[in-house]
Amino acid sequence: MPFIALVAGVVLALSAPVPATAAANDGCPEPSSGDADCGVLTVPENRLNPASRTIDIPYAVIPASDQPATGTPVIVMAPGLGQSAASVGEHLSRDLGFGTHRDVVVLEQRGGTASTPNLDCPAVTDAWIDAFTSTNDALEAEGTAVGIELSDCLAAFVEAGGDPNGYTIAQTAADVVDLRNKLQIPTWTLFGSGWSSKVMTAVAGLDAAGSDAVLLDSYSPAAADIKGDAYTALKTSLDDLSARTGVEGTDYAATVTQLASDFDDNPFKGPVTNPFTDRQRFVELEGNDFVSLVQQLLTDPAVTSTLPVLFDRLEAGDTGALAPYVVLGADAIGTTNWGQYLTSTCLDQKANWSTDPAAPEAVAPAEGQDPVVPVDPPLLVTYSLTDAVCAQSGIAPAGTELRVPPTFTQPTLILAGSNDPISPAATAQAAAGSIVGSQFVSFTGAGHEVLGTSDCAVETAVAWLDKPGDDVSSLCDHDDAVTPLIEASSIHETSRAASVVRAVDDVNWFELLIPIIFFGFCALWFVGWVITLIVRGIQRERLGLLIASGISPVTGLLFGGIVALGMTSATAEQPALTLVGVPSYFPYLGILLAVGLFALIVVWKLGSRGAALLASTGVIVWLGMLAWFAWIVLVPS
Repeated sequence: MPFIALVAGVVLALSAPVPATAAANDGCPEPSSGDADCGVLTVPENRLNPASRTIDIPYAVIPASDQPATGTPVIVMAPGLGQSAASVGEHLSRDLGFGTHRDVVVLEQRGGTASTPNLDCPAVTDAWIDAFTSTNDALEAEGTAVGIELSDCLAAFVEAGGDPNGYTIAQTAADVVDLRNKLQIPTWTLFGSGWSSKVMTAVAGLDAAGSDAVLLDSYSPAAADIKGDAYTALKTSLDDLSARTGVEGTDYAATVTQLASDFDDNPFKGPVTNPFTDRQRFVELEGNDFVSLVQQLLTDPAVTSTLPVLFDRLEAGDTGALAPYVVLGADAIGTTNWGQYLTSTCLDQKANWSTDPAAPEAVAPAEGQDPVVPVDPPLLVTYSLTDAVCAQSGIAPAGTELRVPPTFTQPTLILAGSNDPISPAATAQAAAGSIVGSQFVSFTGAGHEVLGTSDCAVETAVAWLDKPGDDVSSLCDHDDAVTPLIEASSIHETSRAASVVRAVDDVNWFELLIPIIFFGFCALWFVGWVITLIVRGIQRERLGLLIASGISPVTGLLFGGIVALGMTSATAEQPALTLVGVPSYFPYLGILLAVGLFALIVVWKLGSRGAALLASTGVIVWLGMLAWFAWIVLVPS
């Protein structure tokens, strides 16, 4: 078949109208607003297979906050392959202002956990996590183990009537077109971020009449070599971080490579919570795992600001400093359906990847010099594992005719972060040159998914949505995502403060039990003390010793107030501060606790049985709080 005819046939098959139904009000995900209209889109699993079964994909329509809606609706999907869109639409619509006067339509991914059927494979997830958290096998062997589990999962999927070949970007793009037709929306604006930017550019070409504009965040073309781009972007981000220190000779790319070698010799070991089971497990991370973690950390400008301190501590041999960062990495792993991710990646993107970087060939040493043995550079685990998984599972790449530069003419805005360690801004800028009428805007210091790291990017996107095609390149400060680097001299270094902040965010009362008891005890005591003072003052009794007995609850509450205000102020400027420490004056706050403990002597001197009971209870509570404070702040970690 001639190539042109083949392309035309595939495009027609994917864009042709198909039966698509929706059942309204089937229930919305919890993060959705109460007035969202939710339903299920039913589409063929594989439009290129006439015998294909149908699949159900949830969607939600979040109405404009200002009614009636006056703007064109926006269609969105989750930014990462294998991720859920449950909270994406609500965040864009309400938090970022996309939905002020336009509806926001959210579509889940085919094969995702929310769709029926799905490609969720628990055994694949377990093997994938094992590959990241153990050092028992070589990287290729770990990937092969994951591939075996994926093969078994897909075999069961096929036996149940499924067709894994239907889980591609092209088929997903056709889902978006079908949803517009089903909802009878004449035209809408396409928004894609990360992986979904590939989908939306495909939609723009398939459904030009139904899409009036295209907004792309961290754009990576479908034909891009995302593995090669990731290595380039990581090096660029580390070089940028080196330059920001202002210290001549700083080379964090070389530092990370050396630290990776150190972790190969002496892996990081520690407990972490499995993001899928919420159970703690002991993990081991070697050099490749460390480099992959660094790439993930660089996506967030706030976390990036802490990395110089982290690198310094690791170079000094303090591997425990990595513990709170490993927790962040585990969170990232826990947001992905790995069965879906691996299946779709093998189909769509693996064929475009370059090979893993390797050591240069050895050169003959100069006379009198020892030979230099080349050392392979550290690898990004996600990509190398996926290589082995695709090879083992035998998933054949989808047709290459759909992995070509997109062709569409709708007004297009492309947002990029200069510090994106996954999708280089340079790749997005080059791709923008092939899209007629596109506008490229970069934001200094912003990481991956620019709208989540730059307020200026949000302002720019919202203004452009109101008037697609307008020049929005200079509306605000494009440097607003830059977070000042944290210096070791300005903090008291500790790795345990992050666990307290995390416990507060997660409302984990068990981990906060000691401070809760302490401050509750102080508050009740303070109230009772004030009431007693008032009553005895009215009765004109002598108050000298009674006033002194309030030193303990007052200093306890003062300690809590200073800690709360201090952390609030510090994290407002440096949101990720607790990953590496606390404000430098925090250790001295222990003096307030010590004063409160010794002031319990005054309570004993009141002489009553109740005072003795209060004092003895206070001693236990204060000693517990002092021990907790010492462990979190004072003891080296």
